[in-house]
Order: sequence, then C-alpha cells, then structure tokens
Amino acid sequence: MASRSCPVCGTVVPVNQRFCSNCGTDLLAQQNPSQYGGSSPQNYPQQRPPYGQQQFPQYQQPQQNQSPIAEALGALGLLFLMRRYRPGYQARRQSSGCCGCLIVLVILTIFVGIPGYFAVRTYYPQVLQKLQNTESGNVPATQPLITTVNLNEKVNYAGVDITLLNAQQSTAFIDDDFTKTNGMVRLNIREANTSNRGGGYSYVDGFHLILPDKSVVAVSNEKNSSAPNAGATQDNWLDFPVPTGTKTNQLALQLGTTQEAQMVIPLVTNANLKAYQPLTVHPNASTVYDGVKWTINSATLSWSYNGKQATQGMRYVVLTLSVDNSSASDFNAYYGDYIRLKAGDTTSSPDIDSQIPLNFPANSTGTKATAFFLVPQDVTAYTLIFLGKPQNSPPISQATVNFTIR
Repeated sequence: MASRSCPVCGTVVPVNQRFCSNCGTDLLAQQNPSQYGGSSPQNYPQQRPPYGQQQFPQYQQPQQNQSPIAEALGALGLLFLMRRYRPGYQARRQSSGCCGCLIVLVILTIFVGIPGYFAVRTYYPQVLQKLQNTESGNVPATQPLITTVNLNEKVNYAGVDITLLNAQQSTAFIDDDFTKTNGMVRLNIREANTSNRGGGYSYVDGFHLILPDKSVVAVSNEKNSSAPNAGATQDNWLDFPVPTGTKTNQLALQLGTTQEAQMVIPLVTNANLKAYQPLTVHPNASTVYDGVKWTINSATLSWSYNGKQATQGMRYVVLTLSVDNSSASDFNAYYGDYIRLKAGDTTSSPDIDSQIPLNFPANSTGTKATAFFLVPQDVTAYTLIFLGKPQNSPPISQATVNFTIR
C-alpha cells in the first residue's frame, strides 16, 4: 500500500489517510494550503504531542463526568431558584428548611430507594404540601376575600401573656407557604414573655383549634417559629386548615400539650376566661419555726409560673413570704429539707426554682422569699408545713399555717 510521511512530525501514514495518526495534521490542507486559508506548511505547528496527550487551555479542558447525586442536587437547586424568583411568587421564608428537607428526600431516594421517599413523606408532610401547593399552582395569584373578627382575649400560657387580637378567615392566605385552598383560619396574636425563660413552647404541639365536630387541628404554619425570649414581645400569626363554611365563633383555641394543663378559649368576642386567670389572696397568716417567724403575704393559684405550664390535672400555688429571725442564732437550711405544702391528699415539696434564701441571719427582719408548688387542681384549702426535726439537738417542732384560695 502506498504511503507518505507527515510534513510536520514525519510519521508514515497511508496515502489515502487525510489526518496524521500521530499529530493530527490535516495532510490534505498541507498539500493545498491556499484552499484552507494558509500559505505554507510554516503556518502550522512544527511538532505536536501524540494524540491523546494534547494539552488544552483551561477553558477547553474536557469535562469530567459528574456524579448523578451532584447533578440531581444541582437540578434541585436550580428548580428552587426558578420557583422562588418567578414573577408573582409570594415566598415568606427564603431561608426555610424546606430545601434542606427536599435534598434529604433526593439523597434518600437515590441511596435507599422508594422506602427513603416514603420516610420523608411520613415525617415531612408539610414539605410535600408546600411543593404541591406552589408547583401545581394551587395557591391563588391574588389574596381571596378575608373576613376578620376582633377578639382581644388574653391568657398566660407557659409564662407568656398571649393576646388573641383577631381571627381571620379565607379560602387561602397567599403569604403562607403551606396554605390550603379549601379554607384557612388565621389567629393574629401578641406574645409578651413575662418570665425569665425563653422559648418555652412549640406552636405545633401546644396550639390547636377545636372544630365543631370536636376534631382537633394543629398549626400548619406561623409567622415566627419560636416563642419570644425572656422579657420580649412579638406579634405573630398562626394558620390552621379549617374548611370554608365553618364559622369562626364555632371554633376554640386549645392551649397546651397532652401532658400539660390545657386551656380552651372560644373564638368569640368577650369570652369568659376567668377560670384561666391567676387567683391571688392575701392571708397574712404566720407561724414560728425554730425561732423564726414565717408570714404568708400572698398566695396565688396559677396555670403557669416562671415560664412553665402546669402538668395535666395540676396547678401552681405561688407563695410570697416575709421572714423575721429575731433569735440570736442564724437559721441555715436548704428549703427542700423542711418546707412542704399539703393540698387535699397530696403533699408537695417546693419547686427547685423557688427563691428561698439558705441563710437567715440572726436579728434580721423582713427577708423576702418565694416558694411555688405543683398541686392538684380544684383544691381550695392548703396547709404550709415546716417539718419537725426530732433528731436535732435541741429538737425542732413541726409548725403549720393554713390558708385558702377561692
């Protein structure tokens, strides 16, 4: 077979082969340079590396195959960018956890398969609802008619004064990522944390609407995802899926988890909430224990205290005390060792967060102390007990003081 040499690298190639098998030179162009825009072989490189070892500029580097996971996550990110910034889209939570949950869904589906998908579907139904609403176009482009009922009701839940400002009703709320389109009720509330604790409750766990058929629905979304910090106040809204046609005055807000003392607040103007308000009396009753005079200045029966909601079937009794030690000896003791409160058939120790000094100096007067106890509900008569210490030398006699809250 006839052959010829490449004029650039000298490699012998068959005469009917157009390109050099070593350097890739176009041999036809070398024979007819003017036809291909050149004047002579000098216009071409004099030496090239073997085929397959050529060096490319950075912008011409061959692309490596990307993993399916990277491609999937990249596509998912692009989808969210396009969805969040398309015209008319109302996105309230640009930094919400929804995207993260969906990435988990993709990874689980890739590595675990269908079971991974159903795991996410089970534990993240709101994420799937959001996708269904926004991607399918179920959310209206404009806000449907909203009806508003003023409430102005206030209760204290877990140490936070919650004022129900008003209740709004519509077929959907377009500023809510998780809105339903067959009916929503929104409660606008003001939260003032009067305790020294913050973030003491969960909206999903502690806030429910009771429907006319006695079924219960949880919060589907909220403006602020956490309770206010200690001493802080915030305005918030809570959305509940309620079928269109259900009257607002047929609903009630249930505050409290299944483990807590629950309060049921009708969504009507001027609702009677006296049962949920703290009840305070001023016994001004005294007793002497180990030479120290203890006086109960006030006693308050409450559903919550110090940022904690009472447990189911229980209430808090909060005592403010004045202590006078007119003896010549200091009184030193831990309050959990000598103070009890009897309510009905139950005797309780003071809560660990009670504020009772460990030392009452000799010849001191007017020292303040606060003790609070968890007691059964529906009790009105109480006995504050100072435990006797017969083993002490000299022995300390038990002392008691009775009072009522009604």
